Amino acid sequence: MLGKSIGIDLGTKRIKYYRKGDGIIFDEENCIAIENRDEIRAIGDEAAEMVGRTPETIEVIYPVNRGVIANVSAMELLFNASFDRIYGKAKRASGTNFVIALPTDITEVEKRSFADLVHKSGLKPKNVSLVDKPICVAMAAGLDIMKAKGVMTVDVGADTTEIAIIALGGIVRSRLLPTAGNKFDESICNYIRQKCALVIGKSNAEQLKMGIAGAVSGQSLTMQVNGRDVVTGLPKRMEIESDLVYEAIKDDLKNITENIKSTLEHIPPEVSSDIIDAGIYVTGGSARIGNFDKLLNAETSLKINILEDPQDSVINGLGKLIDEDNFKTQPYIYRQPGYSVNLRNVNHGITKKK
Repeated sequence: MLGKSIGIDLGTKRIKYYRKGDGIIFDEENCIAIENRDEIRAIGDEAAEMVGRTPETIEVIYPVNRGVIANVSAMELLFNASFDRIYGKAKRASGTNFVIALPTDITEVEKRSFADLVHKSGLKPKNVSLVDKPICVAMAAGLDIMKAKGVMTVDVGADTTEIAIIALGGIVRSRLLPTAGNKFDESICNYIRQKCALVIGKSNAEQLKMGIAGAVSGQSLTMQVNGRDVVTGLPKRMEIESDLVYEAIKDDLKNITENIKSTLEHIPPEVSSDIIDAGIYVTGGSARIGNFDKLLNAETSLKINILEDPQDSVINGLGKLIDEDNFKTQPYIYRQPGYSVNLRNVNHGITKKK
């Protein structure tokens, strides 16, 4: 039996589970390989290794797109298979509290799909609650989110960058951008093809991004990458310089910084004063790009706080939330008429209207 409360971070790139008192119990690619349309061939990291290498009978799917569940059936298969791997069939008698982190600025239907996923899985949850991802980020940073002081977080994830202002346990202002890690990878692929006549895959682009990319020019790093020569069509290995990667992603980085500045321009002066004192808290996998803090500081003149283990901030914040002794969830009444999503509190739930 599951028993303990479990936090869930369904990211575009990775899927992570946190169990109360035990820490992160699952952290793999949010990916599934399906053979002959209905048979699970692999999940997680094993499935991700199949990208670009499968025969026609196998389809590799990332079910989450831009922070929301885009392929419901594939996500349900992956969700069930991941819990089967961890617990086996004992999960069928769980009665567990689930807390799911979700992006802000998504529709009511999209919010509901996260809770539906757990209920359709057969886990028999005791409660399903929802919490905004920026709240999790702030908790991972050790901030007191219930105070009147305003906090700014920037989460540069796989498919989206989420900018949020938090005060008194709620979201004062938020913005969700379709520019993040995957867009960086795409830009690197396109730029190298254009400038070097070399076709590389997104996995190679990600290696370049995390290995030698910089948010400012002048890092003087190099990395070898394998690809296909555009002219001859033959495999080719080439050495890529960090400034080339910077040129590929600089417009994407500018888009993020411009949206951060635009958000700061539209907040109350009292909150601006708080952010001057505390700075901006930056997280997400792509926050590890070299000198990202220097770029943001140059653009905003504010202190930039890159969180420790930025790729795990959301799940670590969820862990802090459910590890609290006074943690409570709001009940979710599944498929009852007239239910709505309540997003006023830190612990969000779907409750039946009276």
